[in-house]
Amino acid sequence: MAPKADRPKQSQTIVLGHSSMTKALIANMVSLSMLVEGGASAPLRDETTANPQDDEIVVFRDFFIAGLRFPVDPVFVNILHLYGMYMHQLTPNCFIRLILYFWLAKTYDFIPTAEGFAYIHKVHYQSKTVSPLEEDGQEGEAQYGCYTFVYREFVFGPVMAYHNKWEDWTSFWFYHKVPLDPATGTQPLHGEEN
Repeated sequence: MAPKADRPKQSQTIVLGHSSMTKALIANMVSLSMLVEGGASAPLRDETTANPQDDEIVVFRDFFIAGLRFPVDPVFVNILHLYGMYMHQLTPNCFIRLILYFWLAKTYDFIPTAEGFAYIHKVHYQSKTVSPLEEDGQEGEAQYGCYTFVYREFVFGPVMAYHNKWEDWTSFWFYHKVPLDPATGTQPLHGEEN
């Protein structure tokens, strides 16, 4: 494959655009046991940039379709810390890799760790240019949905059978509550250790 041509560096944007999530979609996810009652809320109708409360994070509907459930395993939190990643930076396929790792741990009776996950996975950055969302009409490089996990070169893993493209998944963003750490008063699902 030919190398990619150098592109001019674009400005980064945190604008997500209008969300297609509604109270009705959240209620449906609750009825399917993807969410718990009162654990999630849709953004305001005119909201285009996420503004979560201290006890909330930004998530996407397709994370739950791919298998995310709360509360998350503490090892998942450690994996985010190890890679310095935030939940909103992940793609739905990240959860397929994570679920497979946790399933293998249960099947083969080993204790899952962030270091064990990192030994067989690396992070792949998927740059994404978004249409003019900023007030100045400029395109930007999205800071959400841009990281996925892939096997390291020496790992012979199963052939993955999952979506390669998740149609319009980033337009279904919303807020999910996360319990605050009583010792620090912060929520644990961010990319840096407290």
